[in-house]
Amino acid sequence: MNSIVFTHFAVPSASAGALDVALHRLGAWFDTERETLGRVLTQAGRRGACRILDMMDQLHLDGDAMPHELREVLEEARDTLAALLETLREIPTCCRLETAWGLPGPDTFDRHVRWSGARLEDIVATLNRALAA
Repeated sequence: MNSIVFTHFAVPSASAGALDVALHRLGAWFDTERETLGRVLTQAGRRGACRILDMMDQLHLDGDAMPHELREVLEEARDTLAALLETLREIPTCCRLETAWGLPGPDTFDRHVRWSGARLEDIVATLNRALAA
């Protein structure tokens, strides 16, 4: 099922800043989209791009991290995801897959590419807004 992750957010409390909220949104996006996006990239023959998702797994932030460390992690995530977005945009529209039996693949694949791209674009925009604040 396609889900929409809203990128317009209200700060949950007076003590939470835009970077904290962006980190929360990034985590929610990654938990929700990682598997689907990995499948889309694999089906489109972009298995190497799945390494970008693995790189995202390696991002780490200690609980007592300073604001500049949070900013660095979010900048790295944004740059990594922007590169992934470019890879996703390179997938031709109306990409026709073939099954193992040589039959045409599912028409829904194009929809998955577009939905994954839209959600990826949303999280990159969220990170850009938070980092600009």
